Amino acid sequence: MAQNAKSRKRAKHVATLELPPGTFRRFVSQLSHPDKLLYLTCALFAAVVLWMVTGAWNPPMQYRLGYVPPAEIHPRVQFSVPDPQATTQAKVEAANEAMSVYTNKAEQLDQMRTALQTTITRLQSAKSFDVETERLWDEFFPVEDAQATPETPMDREQQFVRLKTLLSREGMLNAFQQKIEAALKPFASRGILDPEQLAEKEGQAANIIVVTPGPNPQQQIISQNDVLRARVLEEIRRNLKVQLDELVKDEDIGFFVRAVDVWIEKKLPGTLAFDKSATVKQRDEAVDAVKTVMHIYAPKDAVVPAGEPLTASDMQLLHAENEAYCEQRTFFSKAIYSLAILGMFYALGALCGIYLVFKCPNILNDLMEFLLFLVPCCVAVALGYWFDDRWQAEVIPVMLLAMTISIVYRQEFALLVTACVSLAIVLTSGTGLVAFVTITATCSAATLSMNRIRSRNKLIFVGLWAGLVAFTTKFGVSIVSGQPATITLLEASAWQGVYAVGAGFLMTGLLPSVEKAYGVLTDISLLELGDAADPLLQKLAQRAPGTYNHSITVASIAETAADSIGANGLLVRVGAYFHDIGKMMKPEYFVENQSADNRHEGLNPAISTLVIIAHVKDGADLARQHRLPKAIIDFIEQHHGTTLVEYFYRVASAKVEENPDEREVDENIYRYPGPKPQTKEAAVLMICDAVESACRTLVEPTSARIGALVEELSMKRLLDGQFDECGLTLRELRQIQQSVTKSLTAVYHGRVKYPSSQPA
Repeated sequence: MAQNAKSRKRAKHVATLELPPGTFRRFVSQLSHPDKLLYLTCALFAAVVLWMVTGAWNPPMQYRLGYVPPAEIHPRVQFSVPDPQATTQAKVEAANEAMSVYTNKAEQLDQMRTALQTTITRLQSAKSFDVETERLWDEFFPVEDAQATPETPMDREQQFVRLKTLLSREGMLNAFQQKIEAALKPFASRGILDPEQLAEKEGQAANIIVVTPGPNPQQQIISQNDVLRARVLEEIRRNLKVQLDELVKDEDIGFFVRAVDVWIEKKLPGTLAFDKSATVKQRDEAVDAVKTVMHIYAPKDAVVPAGEPLTASDMQLLHAENEAYCEQRTFFSKAIYSLAILGMFYALGALCGIYLVFKCPNILNDLMEFLLFLVPCCVAVALGYWFDDRWQAEVIPVMLLAMTISIVYRQEFALLVTACVSLAIVLTSGTGLVAFVTITATCSAATLSMNRIRSRNKLIFVGLWAGLVAFTTKFGVSIVSGQPATITLLEASAWQGVYAVGAGFLMTGLLPSVEKAYGVLTDISLLELGDAADPLLQKLAQRAPGTYNHSITVASIAETAADSIGANGLLVRVGAYFHDIGKMMKPEYFVENQSADNRHEGLNPAISTLVIIAHVKDGADLARQHRLPKAIIDFIEQHHGTTLVEYFYRVASAKVEENPDEREVDENIYRYPGPKPQTKEAAVLMICDAVESACRTLVEPTSARIGALVEELSMKRLLDGQFDECGLTLRELRQIQQSVTKSLTAVYHGRVKYPSSQPA
């Protein structure tokens, strides 16, 4: 019975055992955490913004300037484009056909009629055919040819008498004036065009616009031929003959009709005045009214021939064809395409998210850190899409993003992000495989060259190297994809190289901003920060010279130890310079700065511990006051971790043993506040700081003694759990011990004793 109960307990115990969650379960648990829902919302919102910016509901235009199509390009749908040549020809024709505008000065015809009536009246009232009368008569019957046989004065005088007799009849003069007015009246509103004015009308339309000014201006369209002076004169002659024949029936008055005809022919004015400004306006209106002539392309037509590089005009045609194709797409097709693009964005984001969960979880622990990663990625996609459409310079934003991530995070993460961003740009802009390979190869070359940036020229050299890769990759992949080796392809490849070099120069200028935004330190900044002329270090050397010398020694030892495990030795060295700057606040309480008196004598061990521990907080406050980077402040706060201030703890423990009435010593009071080292660099500095101080107590610092001391102190901190949060392995700890031992042996090596000089 007891055995069965024991079996049930064992089975129950086995059933309660749970294996650690797998990779998928850990990933799901990370995403399902309430804090991560905000991060997921930001990522989804970023995908929607990119969908809107890139217009990802329609397929992109797949052709680029300079591309050589292997076959004729036929339109997918019928479309039309403006035909500039035909439109220009139509506008020229419209301008030629535009009617000129003339102002009709009808008062000139009235003046001529009045002058004719006045002359006739004077002839009728003349008493004899004197000189003055003959002068007036010459206006009607001029002597045109001197060699011709002129009429005798008697004949001219007889004609004058006959006309005078005719006009002397009762009411004849008034009737004559009325007939003249009736004969000329039709031409008062139409106007009369002189041949000289006709010259200004040359090349224009057959019709003209006649404007009669006045309180109510009248405008009419009249044929040009109807107002020409010669034709008007013929019509006036016919009208005069009809009117005068009706006036004097059954009498021969041909001489009188001829006389009036001669006078009118000489005196008939041109009443139409050319209005240039109105004509220009009329012509402009006619030109503006011309609609753009459209050239229609059917699917059977070849838009672009095969084997020729695409020109700017070809690109305009292809853009018009793509717009026409997108306009005829249904809402359903656009929705399906949008879902596909959004799915692509989400898939690429999930790929980067998986990496962040397992490799860079710190990014997902701070919303601002996450946004500093997400926003540049989205901006790179948007700028890449925009740059490709104009200059095919999408490599610039992607390369800047790759170099930034290489500096801030890791190179392998930069390679992953570069591939995802490049794929997003290629799929949204339609550039194709050649562009994807070119971008990824260029950015990979730049990323793999971003290991250490110890000078500002490094980024320029990275740009030059990436430019060479961009040029060769663009040219080579284009040849493999079927493009002919032409000058156009060589020029396009060269531009890709120029863009990559330009990105290197841009990154050189943006580097300080990147460091400040992300709180990272490159080797350039570390070298500038580690300058011995730094005001804070100068003050440390003046107020606590022992601490300053200790910091310099620790920096040298720690840099070598960090390099031995592949950590950032330069960062450790600069951090070591500043790790004890808090001691300058009370330098006399630290043994390396004491000459004879010990300030801790007579103090309670707990008080002394507080003074010693305070240098960590004082140092961090000084660093923040002088705006030192966060990475350096981390060294100040973590170089002691939560270790025990052993000396004063033992003194306090000894007092308790001597006096049982003393209160038991609380170990936590004698520990540093921490935090524990969070990086391997901080762990290296902790070991080197403790060992260098302890080595000063060795009487004979031989290599064996130093090695034993290094191992003892490092193992004590290992067992105390100080390295639990920095990822330091036992193998790396052994390498650090060996490096520190060698460095301290070189510092504290034995020296030959020289014999003292003998007095003379």
